[in-house]
This record gives sequence, structure tokens and C-alpha cells, in this order.
Amino acid sequence: MSEVEAILPAIKLLGVGIACVMLARLLKTSPIVTFIAAGLLIGPFGLGLVAENGTTRLLAQLGVVFLLFDIGLGFSLKTVRESKGDLLGLAPMQMILCAAGFGLVGWLTGMDWLLALLIGAAAGISATAVVTQTLAERGIATCPLGRSATAVLVFQDIAGIFLLVIAVALSEGGGGALGATLAMAAVKAAVAVGVAILLGRFVIGPLFRLLSQTRNDDIFTAAALFLVLATAAATGALGLSLTLGAFLAGMIIADTPFKTVIRTEAKPFGALLLGFFFITVGMALDWRMMVAEAHWILGALAVLFILKTALSWLAALLNGWSLAGGAQLGFALAQGSEFGLVILALPGISAALGPELAGILVAATALSLALTPLWASLGMKLARRIANVTASRKPVSDMPEVEGPVLIFAMTPTGRLAYDALTRFNYPVIAVESDPDRFLSAIADGYAVTYGDPSDTRLLRAIDVTKACALVISLPRYEISAEITPYVREHFPQLTRFVAVSSEADRLRHEALGMRAVISRSQPEGLDMAVALLHYAEIPETDIAEWVRELSEAYTPESALRVAEPA
Repeated sequence: MSEVEAILPAIKLLGVGIACVMLARLLKTSPIVTFIAAGLLIGPFGLGLVAENGTTRLLAQLGVVFLLFDIGLGFSLKTVRESKGDLLGLAPMQMILCAAGFGLVGWLTGMDWLLALLIGAAAGISATAVVTQTLAERGIATCPLGRSATAVLVFQDIAGIFLLVIAVALSEGGGGALGATLAMAAVKAAVAVGVAILLGRFVIGPLFRLLSQTRNDDIFTAAALFLVLATAAATGALGLSLTLGAFLAGMIIADTPFKTVIRTEAKPFGALLLGFFFITVGMALDWRMMVAEAHWILGALAVLFILKTALSWLAALLNGWSLAGGAQLGFALAQGSEFGLVILALPGISAALGPELAGILVAATALSLALTPLWASLGMKLARRIANVTASRKPVSDMPEVEGPVLIFAMTPTGRLAYDALTRFNYPVIAVESDPDRFLSAIADGYAVTYGDPSDTRLLRAIDVTKACALVISLPRYEISAEITPYVREHFPQLTRFVAVSSEADRLRHEALGMRAVISRSQPEGLDMAVALLHYAEIPETDIAEWVRELSEAYTPESALRVAEPA
């Protein structure tokens, strides 16, 4: 093969990838769908413009490697500590229920039980990229529902690594000795994780600190690429998957101060190579079969959406979620995943399923990714309807007593962000809302909110404000603040009052009433108030800076328009 012949497939895939990204943005859909559709068009069953060869297979494999590296960057010991409730309860329950439910469906349709269980577990994994984008666009990435969904996605991604080990063993004909294969893989994986933690603490961290002194951004790109490929090659040499090494590389960096810059440098490579993988998935599909089996594809899509929504909803209920919050979580996690497509693309798995069934499952998974925003929107509307029926509007006096809470009046974007910031650091909060639409929306998004009117002084007595340390008014009305200030000063002189304002004039008026007025200048809306509250709560400056950085990664300008909007 000449140099031109070797590089030509990469050039074609690159051109197709650029076109897919532009088309996806035009159609406002997931690029994954356009990648798969393009592969179907240019592959051997379509126009035959690109043939599968060593170059395309290598590019596809590197795409999965960089996907796992990015997942590893989002996983750290700090993540485990902060989300241990969801990681140890909700997430395992969701995976177990989905593996059992979809595995039973597969077994009843004639699959071998082990293959059915593998496909069922793969169906239980959701698309990290699609879900996080959907949460960000709705502006709920940092709300209770968003944080729990993110924890579930992290757990699923880790489980997906081990599913790949099992799938590769089955694909290579190791089903008879699967127990021994998994035992050996577990030992090797444990050794690899231990080595990765030691390297991160004593080698990689100091090395990157040394590299930072060069003040050369390019060297971070080169170092990140070297680390990903070297760790992937190391775990591959141990007989484990390349993807485990890539995940460990991300995990090594996740606890270092260089996580953000390395993710920024490596992300373009990962996105491009992962696009190549999805194009090769589409190249393996036969469009004639898909047309002939369209009814089966739509049936598989319906089973995936409905059954996974129900099982994820059940997992949420079993872990103490409300009906409304569990519904929205179930709808958000209902699609297939990148991992599912990777597993279905393995030659042995595809052969065991048969080309027709494998094609049906791949097509249904791709469609589920495209329809996720619509399905999640349906879940949001259903959750609000459920909240309207089941949400408690009992008096605040019936709420459990909390020592030293911060009271938040009005779940506007500012109120939500204040709630997110304080609960992120386990600071007690009581939230009160008087607007029915905002109340139902907050309940559906997982917030613990009660119904009440902050302008009613009886509400302050019912709450027993003597136990509160601060009051946050996120929807200021000066006339009400002026009216109740004498009452508050007389009966609750210890209460620190914060108010969010939009102008210097409002700030001066409210400060004259003895309130701490915070002007909203930063994005997302309410960030200034949230930071002021964290300083008031004496949260360390480094922790506040880390929270702001995480928030900026989850925030998109469009998301601010969707927070607390009626469905």
C-alpha cells in the first residue's frame, strides 16, 4: 500500500466528519446521528466511497480511547466522595434493573442467556455526551436532578469498561472460560489502578508542574497525547483493553490542577476521532436491510425508550426520589449509548446476534440519540403534571427542623444557583416558593421546596427564623422589603438578609434597609449571589474557585433561557 493509499481513507473521513458536524448544527440534532448516517451513505453498502481497512479501524479505536480518557477526567476520588449516595445506591440499582429487564427480553427472544445479559447491561448505559448536553441546554446540570444524573453517567461509564472486557472475551470465543478470564482481568485491572494512582501522585503531577514552567501550551498537548497513548498501550500489553488505560490516564490527571487545560487541549482530538468511530459504525450497516426491517427498528426503539424509562424511574423511587423527579430522571437517561454501539460493533458480538438483529439494534440506538431532546422534553412536561398532583403544599411549619439553615425565597435562576452552591457543600437550606409555575418546575427538577408567601410575616414565624442564620431573597420587591424590615429587626435581629438586585440604585436602597445587596453581573445569572453566600458560609476560597470552574464547564449561554421556564 502506498503512502497516498494509506492516508486517503483518513482524508475522506475527515472531510465527511466536517460535513457531519455542520449538518448536525443545522438540523439541531446530535452529531452522532449524522456520523452514522454518513457512514451508511459512504460505506460499502452505500456509495462505496470508503472501504474498511487498517487505517479506518485504527482511527475508530482511537476514538473510543479518547472517549474513555475524557470520562476518566471527570472521575476522581473527590467525585466519589461528593456523589457516594448516588454512586452506591441509585446508579447500581439502575444498572441492575436495566440489565435484568433487557436481559430477560433478549433471552425470551432466543438469545443465549450470557449474551442477553451483556446486551441488557449495555442497553442500561446512557449516552454521556447527549445527556450532559441536554441537561446543560435546560440549565439543570447543577441542580439535584442534574448532579444525580451525572453521577449515574459516571458509574455507567465505569461499568461500561468492564462490559467491554466481557464483550471482548465473548467476541474472541472465550465464553467457556469467561470466569477465569474475568478473574485475571480483575487482578490486572486492580494492579493497573494502583499503579495509576501512584504515578499520578508521584510522577505525573510533578511532571506537569515542571512542564507548566515552560509557559508553552503546545507542550501540554503533546504530554496529554503521550499519556493517553502510553497508558492505553500499557494496559493493552497486559491483555486488558486499550480503553481501560485511557480511562486511567484521565483519572491520573483528574486530581491535578492541570485537568482543565489538558481536557481543553485533548478534546478536539477526541471529538474528531470519536466521530470517525461512529462513521465506521454506519459503514457496517446495510440500508436495504434497514428499510426492510423498519418496523422492527421502530419496535426496538419503543422498547428501549419505554422500558428503560420505567426501570430508571423505578430505581429512582427505590432510592427515595419523588414521583416527579424520578420521572424526569428516567426520561433523561432513556436512550442508548456510545458504549452500546462499541459493543455491538465487535465482530464476535455482531456475529452472535446475526447481521439483521445487530443492524436493528444499532439503528434503534442511533435513533434514540437523535430523539433524546424530544423524549426528555416529554419527561419534563410529565414530571410537572405529576408534581401538580403530588407535590406537597403543606405549611412550612410541618417541615422537619433544621439547625442554622439559609432560607431561600423564590426559586428563580438566582435562587436555584444559591441552593446548588450551598447544598454542594452540605450547608442546610430551606427553599420557599410562592409562584405555582416555579414551584412545580423546581419540584420536578429534584429540589426540596415548600409553598409559601415571603411577604407574609406569619410565614417567618412558622419557619421559626430564630434558628436560621441568613435569608436570601432572589426576587426582590423593595416595597415588601421596606414593609417587613421593622418586623424582622425587632423579632429576628440576628438574621443576615441577602437580596439579589440588578442595579446600583437598587443596591443602595436595599442596603439602607440593612440588607446585603448583591448586584447580578456575572453569568450564569445568580453566580455573584452564590459566591457571596459561600463566602458568608466560610467555605475555603480554593473550594469556591473549584465550584465556579465546574459550573462554568456545565453552563452554556442558551441554558440560562431555559431555567425555571414553564413547560
